[in-house]
Amino acid sequence: MCPQDLADDNPSAAAAIVHQALDRAGLSNPSRFRLYEHSVASFLRYGDVMKAAMLYSRMTREGYIPSVSLRVQMHVVKLAELSATEAELLGIASDACRNQTFHEAALRDLLQTLVEGLKASPRLVQQVVNRFLQTREPEYKLSNDTVTYLLRVHGKAGDQETVKQWSEYTSVSPPMTESSSPDPILHPYTTLLRDLAASKPSFSVYKWTLERMQQDNVQPDLPFFNALLSYEVAQRNYDVVFALYRLLMEKRTSTAMPQAQTVAPVFRAIHRLSCSHRYRRTHGIRVPEDMPSARSVYKDMLTCHLEATGGRPSKPSPVLNTTVLHRALRTFIARQDYAAAYTVVRAFRLFPSAIGAPALATYRIVFGGLLGRIRAQFPRLAARLAAGLEPDAIWAYRFLGMGDLGARDLAALTMDMSMVHRVLLVGTDARLSCDFVVAPSYARPRSAEHMGLLGDFSESEAERMERLANAREFHAHGMPSPLEFSDLKPVPEGQTYAVVPLERVLRRAIAAACTSEGPLARQVSAEIVKAKDEMVVKW
Repeated sequence: MCPQDLADDNPSAAAAIVHQALDRAGLSNPSRFRLYEHSVASFLRYGDVMKAAMLYSRMTREGYIPSVSLRVQMHVVKLAELSATEAELLGIASDACRNQTFHEAALRDLLQTLVEGLKASPRLVQQVVNRFLQTREPEYKLSNDTVTYLLRVHGKAGDQETVKQWSEYTSVSPPMTESSSPDPILHPYTTLLRDLAASKPSFSVYKWTLERMQQDNVQPDLPFFNALLSYEVAQRNYDVVFALYRLLMEKRTSTAMPQAQTVAPVFRAIHRLSCSHRYRRTHGIRVPEDMPSARSVYKDMLTCHLEATGGRPSKPSPVLNTTVLHRALRTFIARQDYAAAYTVVRAFRLFPSAIGAPALATYRIVFGGLLGRIRAQFPRLAARLAAGLEPDAIWAYRFLGMGDLGARDLAALTMDMSMVHRVLLVGTDARLSCDFVVAPSYARPRSAEHMGLLGDFSESEAERMERLANAREFHAHGMPSPLEFSDLKPVPEGQTYAVVPLERVLRRAIAAACTSEGPLARQVSAEIVKAKDEMVVKW
């Protein structure tokens, strides 16, 4: 077992799991050795020197001789803990490189420890690699794995000159000229990868990738690009994501068309970039200047769907499915763009054969997103009310219709099942308003129990919850009940629900965001029309 998956969240738990595994008698000697090696290296890369040192000491006490790679990593990390200079660290690495048993895999392990565990500079990384090559035969060439890692390190550091150097390293294929360029009709994705590599100096790593694929007689295809998009989103390389998406859209043909798996990672990237400024600053997330709007991406998706179906959008296509629609809906809800979310929900009416009907997951994205915003604003709302300040500027105050309540009723509002019930009830009301919605209290009447008023007629907690939730009322409108929505009661597999309640709650969410004077229905309609113009293509 390797603690890598746990180290991000709880390194102590990871260390405990490793020690427990080592305490078991059934582990063979080779398995124990590999567990020690992988675990110590993982803790070093995550910068947890203490846990790595404890495991390393236990390993040597049991008589195991750590590999050269691990001994070098431990030595370098211990020196770094003593504030050693980069020159001293380079000296240790140079001594290791002169040992012929210090092979290239050991070099990669050392580089990972320097970069990920010690946050070493790319300059030191390059010096270590140079020392390693100096100790080998003149014709020695680094493997593709090592070159790929170096490209990633220097690319992330913004060192374009070194990226260019490594992207051209051991290039067997001659440089592509206009005459040797692949036919864009026969090889559209090869052309796309070449164009991506040429679009920015920082993207030259993809030129190297294309050359390696051509050497291996592998042609890039759409699944490759979909996987590449997902990978770059996971690595937070959002400029690459949007550049690649833009190329796929600009150069699409009837045989090279973005699909649902292409668009979903783009929505995922926009969703991530929708977080608060404070979160982005804390996690070092930069919003690219050329980020497309979520509305334009949705319109691109419908455009591709229309082209894929030959102008008959009611037919199914690989471009449009429930998964990508949910991803788009989640993105708009996160961005609090409720008019756009309303437009997405309308797709269930327009393309039923392609995406079917809303499911419980759809309701949880919409109603759950609105409840999440209410929950986030509730403390601030309570503070303003307690201070006697005007709370009308807060969206949740208007959405819940709290202006209709007196001080005592306001104080009685809580974030519990009653609030879930209240927000779900909005979907049962055909009227557009921001009036207060009365919902039953789920709090148990303790005073009645204390006074013995319930007697033999008292009901179990499950029965009481079932009675209050009143599933029949919600099912009559094609909605899940509060208990089903909250996963307190099972829902039949494949159960679908109505579109209308989703539209109703989103219209109220739009209305709560309207602050100008005038009829509420007119303002909401204007927002929806604007969103439709920006998101829906004509056919």
